Amino acid sequence: MVTEFKSENKALLAISTFFTLLFTLIVGSGCASGPDVSNDILVGNYKAAADAAAAEKDTDSELDEANLLPTLQAGNLYLYAKEYDTSLKMLDEAERIVKYHNEEILLGSTGDMIARLMLNDAVIDYHATITDAVMVNTYKSLDYMILGQFADARVELNRAVDRQRRAKETYAELIGKQKEAINQKAKEESSSYNVNKTISNPQLARLIKDQYPGLYTFQAYPDFINPFTTYLAGLFFLIESDYNKAYSLLKEAYGMMPENRILKTDYEMAKARYIDDNYVWVIYENGLSPIKKEYRVDIPLFIVSDHISYTGIALPRMEMRPLATVDLMISDKNGMLGKTETVADMDRVILTEFHYTYPDIVTRAVFSALIKTAMQYELGKQNSYAGFAAALFQMASTQADTRTWRSIPKEFQVARVKMPANHKLLLRSGMHNIEAEINRNAKHAIIYVRIPTANSRPSYTVINF
Repeated sequence: MVTEFKSENKALLAISTFFTLLFTLIVGSGCASGPDVSNDILVGNYKAAADAAAAEKDTDSELDEANLLPTLQAGNLYLYAKEYDTSLKMLDEAERIVKYHNEEILLGSTGDMIARLMLNDAVIDYHATITDAVMVNTYKSLDYMILGQFADARVELNRAVDRQRRAKETYAELIGKQKEAINQKAKEESSSYNVNKTISNPQLARLIKDQYPGLYTFQAYPDFINPFTTYLAGLFFLIESDYNKAYSLLKEAYGMMPENRILKTDYEMAKARYIDDNYVWVIYENGLSPIKKEYRVDIPLFIVSDHISYTGIALPRMEMRPLATVDLMISDKNGMLGKTETVADMDRVILTEFHYTYPDIVTRAVFSALIKTAMQYELGKQNSYAGFAAALFQMASTQADTRTWRSIPKEFQVARVKMPANHKLLLRSGMHNIEAEINRNAKHAIIYVRIPTANSRPSYTVINF
């Protein structure tokens, strides 16, 4: 039960906090879901979609830390629009914003973190997931490959792989600041803010499971590892004849996707330290990644007090989106050569990280709810109307953060075929036909294809090696 604060000044503090939060809610309202994929993406008008995302940024600011999501979306959309230098510019800025946000948390005071937690995830600046950060370097490597700047591509792939290697450590450092802030607040108001007791309440766990039964019903990858990033790095180093790196990376990727026949033979070539022919790899970004939807859990009132009008939390859950097509079929003038197979299920990648971080998402939601509930209780003791207003504010400000980088794919698929004599391939899937021509001087090539929905115009480019 919420107990009385230790001094009369805390009632004034509660009132002040109430109006501060109310102002913040009004200013920040509408940003919980972030930029959505536009109709331009759905039909494959990538340039217009990229320009629209870039227009959301503050162009007068050298580093627009408040608008990471539009920067991320513009970054890969300009890649699909074949504006590679602009894509790199956006992705470079996104990487700097990620670094800025991380340093802001790690170097900030405990008091700053408490103030951040008093709000909710939905009304503060979007912070990148580990998957986001890894994909930034992955997309940068593709831009550089397409531009023929292979030394720079190597740097970005090394960074992406290193991010994955250090991911648990990075996350532990960032979430450590949250735990420190909650523990400090718990010491100050031990009876008012018993977050751990609320989190561990089995009734709350049952309520979450009832509302989100699919939270744990998926096959996880190793924590924070994206098989596509690992595979792309391994493939690049294989083509570059860096067999030691290629072997290590392709072995790891094959361990995550043992059913993929292309990955198996790529791994075997790296192991043998020999590419036995001239090849074309087709990489296919298929569909759109999961989005988040909100659901609410009204915490049983006895957890906090018998005298509170409202106590609840809002949490996100993942909602899957469909593939654009089943696969891509590859042909030359003589007929069918092969078709793409899944090398990375991004639903699984994103859900693996989401599941790993979910207890901390719940903790933040409960912490914010308990602070607002204590404020509601204190205001209600002073004035019933103020208490009711605080309850209305709490209901209105209880919202989940449903923002995601919505223009990345649902799956990455890959196929490998021998280089055709005329250096031409036909890629077909559903209503789509792509005639790709490879440079006559290329020993190997990667054809990179993006189709977000069944009705999207494909984007593709040829990387010549």
